[in-house]
Amino acid sequence: MANSKNAHRQMTAPLQDDDARREGRPEGDAQSPGSDAHQQTDDPDVAKRLGLSPSQGAAVLRDASSVIGQKLSLPDIEAAARIFALLGDAGRLQLVLRCMERPQTVSELAEAAGMSQSLTSHHLRHLRDQRILASERHGRHIFYTIDDDHISGVVQDVFAHVTHD
Repeated sequence: MANSKNAHRQMTAPLQDDDARREGRPEGDAQSPGSDAHQQTDDPDVAKRLGLSPSQGAAVLRDASSVIGQKLSLPDIEAAARIFALLGDAGRLQLVLRCMERPQTVSELAEAAGMSQSLTSHHLRHLRDQRILASERHGRHIFYTIDDDHISGVVQDVFAHVTHD
């Protein structure tokens, strides 16, 4: 799991360097998600991708930051929305639930979900891209697991909510 996070950081570092060049900052001066410069309250492109006007984007950002108790950015809101969208698909949710039980291969997941290996791999790629699942190679096989306890907690909390009287 730690390897997937390191790989994610390595893959995003060049993108952050490109951002730094465009913004006139020195390369390698990547800003952490918690830094003040990361707080983009008026990013019209992100607001538009979320289906929000700039003023609605600012309002969502203000409200989310207040509820969470830390400053967020519109890209943080967008990332959260992507995770909820991915978990909103019953097939992908089933893959996540299987991976919560124990590490699973694509073959095991495809058979359990009644999906082709191609479709299963497609779903797994999206789930890995958003760090919902992590993958680890053991010999010829790649095993998929939950990336971290936050995702398990979200899934468990949702099911606790829907089964609560």
